[in-house]
Amino acid sequence: MTDEYVTKQMLIDFGIEVSDEDAESLLTHLNEKIEEMIGAELTEALTDTELDELMAIQENGTDDEIGDWIASHVLDYEQIVSDNIDIAIDELADKAYSINQAVAFA
Repeated sequence: MTDEYVTKQMLIDFGIEVSDEDAESLLTHLNEKIEEMIGAELTEALTDTELDELMAIQENGTDDEIGDWIASHVLDYEQIVSDNIDIAIDELADKAYSINQAVAFA
């Protein structure tokens, strides 16, 4: 399940004017991209042993157990999340005009 890092209100705040249907599709894509970016950064930050532990917890544990494990093994996790959200939002803001043009002519 993908977390919601970027919301429809954030799209509006960046001046991206999309219908509810288009917003849902765009948000799904953005939030999945952010989740992938976070996952890639976590993979680089963990040792092979830690990765094996995390994968085992992901297969059998609850979201709370996974969160607790990450919090205890990746001390800068919140910063990693924040940085990747900022990167995605910056990319989104840079593309706002193009997105609005594409939607206007769709």
